[in-house]
Amino acid sequence: MNMKNTISIFSLFLIVSCGQSVNQESLREVEEGSIIGMEGENNTFVWKGIPFAQPPVGDLRWKAPLDTLAWEGIYEAIEFKSACFQGSSRIQGDTEDQWSGSEDCLYLNIWTPQLTQDQVTGSQDKLPVMMWIHGGGNTTGSAHVYDPSLLVSKHKVIVVTIQYRMGPLGWFRHPALETSSSTKSDISGNYGTLDTIKALEWINKNIQSFGGDTGNVTVFGESAGGHNAAAIFASPLAEGLYHKVIVQSGIMSSSSIEAAESYLPESGIAPSRSGLEVVNHILVANNSAVDLLEAKKMQNQMSEDEIRSILYEQDPSVLLQSSYDARPKRGGMTRVFPDGHVILKGGIEESFNNSSLTRVPIISGTNKDENKFFNALNRNFVKWGPASGLYKTVGVDEMPLEIIDPDYYDAISFYGSSFWKQRAVDTPARKLIQSGHADTYAYRFDWDELRTINDMDLSKLIGAAHALEILFVFGSFDSFVVKNFLFGDEAYPAGKKLSDQIQSYWAEFAYTGNPGRGREGDLPLWTSWSNQDGDKYLVLDSENDKGVYMSDIEYTQDYLLDRIADDSRLNNKEKCETLFGLSYGDGNGVSVKKFNQFMNGECADRDYSEILAMIESDDEDSDSQDN
Repeated sequence: MNMKNTISIFSLFLIVSCGQSVNQESLREVEEGSIIGMEGENNTFVWKGIPFAQPPVGDLRWKAPLDTLAWEGIYEAIEFKSACFQGSSRIQGDTEDQWSGSEDCLYLNIWTPQLTQDQVTGSQDKLPVMMWIHGGGNTTGSAHVYDPSLLVSKHKVIVVTIQYRMGPLGWFRHPALETSSSTKSDISGNYGTLDTIKALEWINKNIQSFGGDTGNVTVFGESAGGHNAAAIFASPLAEGLYHKVIVQSGIMSSSSIEAAESYLPESGIAPSRSGLEVVNHILVANNSAVDLLEAKKMQNQMSEDEIRSILYEQDPSVLLQSSYDARPKRGGMTRVFPDGHVILKGGIEESFNNSSLTRVPIISGTNKDENKFFNALNRNFVKWGPASGLYKTVGVDEMPLEIIDPDYYDAISFYGSSFWKQRAVDTPARKLIQSGHADTYAYRFDWDELRTINDMDLSKLIGAAHALEILFVFGSFDSFVVKNFLFGDEAYPAGKKLSDQIQSYWAEFAYTGNPGRGREGDLPLWTSWSNQDGDKYLVLDSENDKGVYMSDIEYTQDYLLDRIADDSRLNNKEKCETLFGLSYGDGNGVSVKKFNQFMNGECADRDYSEILAMIESDDEDSDSQDN
């Protein structure tokens, strides 16, 4: 099966385009020189492909990013620059080549309302700035996929989309990378995180030239981008560079430094690629060793200088393939390292109760059916077959035909999504409130009014799936795919209204740090999280359903465990396997102790080889398309 074609079914709605009309009114002065942009959609100006750091190539491959250099003449910022190096992805519109992108990729894009130069320099009222971090498992993705022009135009904000190093180029540790000249940032392994912070530094130096307020910067991102936004929340190096953060479907766990730098078995919830294992795979790939055992012996005998030379001389494709091959089972998304310099020693989770960090207002949330995006791709749960008609024409090879067991599918999707919410939203919010951080807001995105195609009801297959809320945040509703493939005539008006509401909340938060009743003041009141009885998070849904309202239901581990135990859709074997699947490897489940105590020890001594084989076979099938 071609996984890229499968993924494209659920990602086509993200693909956007912008106009190409250069406008002299977009001429601006930044620290590096003069820059000119172009007209964007929805009466905006856009500047594409602005370098915010020197290309991290050659000797700068595993180094903290350096300030970009000045240029001569006028820099024409009218074309998106290459995505960072990655496995090819249909999300980006790539070809069938295995690899895409470039190591020279540290560029950002800026959207503003159409302000003249006189309006920018003459106005005392600077606009809020929102920096968007794209998702893709920290292994794929690009800034150019997103068009925030409607949000910018309607609510008078400035949006900056950024790129950052990914995979082993973005997060990687090996003892040989440390030299006598290495800085703490250089040896942190958090190069992708440092890129996001460098982008913030560039914004703080230059965004006033575009009409932006350096004292009002919001960081927001989705999935891996949400994880990276939370990492900024947990980074002492980002102090003072931003003032609010929105985490959309983020992951809060961190990688293990010990596992990344050794052959130690991974014991945490976020398995890490071992740098030593990556080098072993490189040696085999280069025919320097016959197998991994010989490669390990060779590496043990090599000096650090020799190993470092091997790492730096590798083509990025060899490096990425070796990293992929060295990946632990159920490895999941690439995560930050809690090095104590770039990221707090206790990881992102420490930031929820660490009083030494300057606290900024935060919104965090997940989608009701997060896990259906991934479960829909699992052939153990959903039957797939050849595409036909229009779908075949647009390059989709396969289509979902049937959910094999709808009750089981709904159950495992609910618990996977709910434990995600518990770990990424409810528990952090509770900890923040306990530590005295009142400006803590949470949401759940519930919109699931999707079409039926080829007798497959997409509302049941993917529902309020992972990444679907992005469409609503940016308001990209007028494409053929959205109107005709996803929504249909009946759902479109209500979906568009919900998008307007979400944009209004996001904009008000960017302006004030409190989403309140939205920018126009006419929406249901979004109050902060409460650890007492009462409202906790905002549910974002269509007026065709329950609409927008506050909920008082908190997702704790005990609450969810009780629901599994009482779920009539599952027998005891399925209940145990569901919790095992959530808790294995990269899951959002429970500790071994809590697992063994579940249902009075019912699950402790069962044979999980069948479900383990299912999990790992699915993982191997989708490894190259981390989300």
